[in-house]
Amino acid sequence: MALLLSNAIILFSNPDWIWLRMPAALALTFVLPGWAWLPTLKWMQTRQAIERIVLIVGFSSLLSALTLFITVLLPGPFTETPLLISLTLTALTGLISQSIHTHQSKIQNLKSKIEWPSRTTLLILLAILAVAASTRLFRLGYAEFHEDALENMRLIVRAYKGEEYAPFLDSKGPIHWLLPAALWYLNGWLTEGIARAPFAITSLLLIPTIYALGRRMSGRDSVGLLAAGFVSVNGFFVAYARHVENQSLIVFWGALAMWFAYRYYKENINSFLLWVALTLAVGLIAHPDVLLYLPVFAYIIWIKMQRNGSTRQQQWLWLLGAGVLFAGLVSLFYVPYLTDPNIGSVQQYFANDRIGQSLLYNRVHNLFDQDKLYSARYHAPVLALLLTWLLIRNFAQWKWRGWTILSVLGLAIISSVAFPDAWIIGSANVAFIPYALLTLMVILLPQTTFETKTLFLWLAVPLGGLLFLAKDAADHIQIAYTAWALLSAFALADLWAWLSLPGDPARPPYLFGSTLPRLGVILKSLMVVLLTLIAGLILYYQYLDFLSPVTAYWQVKIESAANPNSIYNLLYGSIPRPRKIFSNPRLSGWKAVGYLWASGDLSGDFRSVNDSFAAPIWYTFQTPRSCYTDPQHYWLRRDWKGWPKEEPEIIEQGYTLTRVVLVDRQPKLHLYEKNAPPGQPEIIDMEEYRHAFDRLATPARLPGLKPSTSPPLSILAISCSYAATTCPQPAKRASYCP
Repeated sequence: MALLLSNAIILFSNPDWIWLRMPAALALTFVLPGWAWLPTLKWMQTRQAIERIVLIVGFSSLLSALTLFITVLLPGPFTETPLLISLTLTALTGLISQSIHTHQSKIQNLKSKIEWPSRTTLLILLAILAVAASTRLFRLGYAEFHEDALENMRLIVRAYKGEEYAPFLDSKGPIHWLLPAALWYLNGWLTEGIARAPFAITSLLLIPTIYALGRRMSGRDSVGLLAAGFVSVNGFFVAYARHVENQSLIVFWGALAMWFAYRYYKENINSFLLWVALTLAVGLIAHPDVLLYLPVFAYIIWIKMQRNGSTRQQQWLWLLGAGVLFAGLVSLFYVPYLTDPNIGSVQQYFANDRIGQSLLYNRVHNLFDQDKLYSARYHAPVLALLLTWLLIRNFAQWKWRGWTILSVLGLAIISSVAFPDAWIIGSANVAFIPYALLTLMVILLPQTTFETKTLFLWLAVPLGGLLFLAKDAADHIQIAYTAWALLSAFALADLWAWLSLPGDPARPPYLFGSTLPRLGVILKSLMVVLLTLIAGLILYYQYLDFLSPVTAYWQVKIESAANPNSIYNLLYGSIPRPRKIFSNPRLSGWKAVGYLWASGDLSGDFRSVNDSFAAPIWYTFQTPRSCYTDPQHYWLRRDWKGWPKEEPEIIEQGYTLTRVVLVDRQPKLHLYEKNAPPGQPEIIDMEEYRHAFDRLATPARLPGLKPSTSPPLSILAISCSYAATTCPQPAKRASYCP
């Protein structure tokens, strides 16, 4: 019934009824596929209500992503009709399979035994989710698209127009634009919030996933809740929940794959190897960063195979099936991608900008720099201190040998950050050695739990690859933070329990006659107050960085830059310059320009100043900017420092200010026109045009490029091709591309 109703709404409801069409679109993409298939799969043998909710949305996201990927590979344009048919068939196939198995009593028994957490645990988890929802959903559609997001949105248009190479035109896989395309097509028209919804949903769903994983790994609700809390305030996860990019997807799918893998290890459910393979394969199609997860899962499988020698042959059969599934799905994308004759462009991009030419680097400082940008300067130190406590507790089992090893490695690690050049020997950077030795020692600790070893490896391998093998990991380091959150939760729970131990009568009294139990109460109280204060500071920082109006952020940045004693500098050290980090509020008012362009009030060629050329191209419905230096229009964007310095020169060239676009009731765009009569400029409030523009943003309205026979693969080439499509005289072309 839900499937029929969703299709009916999409096909027959009023296009303006976004309140009805968007829930139907979300159901078809993120609810119904998983809901249809999971009863047949016995709900992955879980009766936990939280896990079932995670599985409904998580499994739906995997099935929808895979379905859309296969659909876009089929001959013909990737339009509304094949998309709706493919998603419907995915859910319908699950329903048919479910109806075949309804006679099985096991499924019925599982349906009747759903287990919820205790009321206290559920309320705490809901409170954590409420905080996370406020940072991930508030003003989700406020800001305009970032340049990288625009590249992904343009690929949707190219696929819509039938360019068969569209899935391979990015340096990454197409999953991160296929899911927004589904919501765009099913709703019928686009807003930034609609495009960002898949990433906000998966970022929010990561929280109960981490709770469930922490609870299973520790056997305690408290560890799951603490891990969920750390994830909820992580600035990377907040930023990418509000950005059309794949990081939220691969982080969530990585956690979901770990949930499958841990249950395979702990409960001897060999069939879960198939779901590990499916999850990792779809994640790897989305982004090659998932390669850094694979050694961790190989370790889990290897330990499991060593432990269960008697059933090893049966496990090998399941492992072979999982390997075939993984290889088959991954080859659908990577075989044509890597064999394309233009792959050299992508290889050059990775070699020059990401991996670099050297074999080894030391980019540990980048971890703390990026964490400070996204989560404020308090976040990484807290996680590092908790990880240190956990290491101390585990190395203590070797007594003085453990203390010695940990002290030597700790000093070496500190020196690699404080004195990075000291670790360069000849042409080799050997700063990775103490980190590698620490990871090896943790794996070899005899009494350390499998869970701690697995989580530490899940942290160390991605960070090791990104910090020591990549020239510029940038914010890709976020893929390791799920493991770090879980390790921090284990550490905090252990520290709390240690402070709760009864006092030793043989110990001398503490200050003011207090005994150890009283000191423990005091320390725990201080810890709660400190962590609450830090969480509040982080959340306010994230409000400034990602949720505040653009003009409000400018005011904060201006005050921070002008006054060294500003409260913002005292609390956060500094405020990032606008547009430095992903999802920083960007709103220039281009929708007003786009609506005037579509209605014919603005016409002729144009150039923009002080903004990426990608933005006005997109918001004028893929109209390439002018190739000449004397276009009909010059559009100038004001930033936090003021109007661009080119404005007087444009006025001297005979351009007249005809319109001023307001954002948050402040001027953000000056629209100049050549040979226009002088007079008072028209004042335009962007908010009055927002919805009218959105209603025009249908897939068919964005013409995109004409299909090309040998498309380039590099992001730069895509941008240049969009910018230069209207240049009739190459000699007069301007230089658009960076």
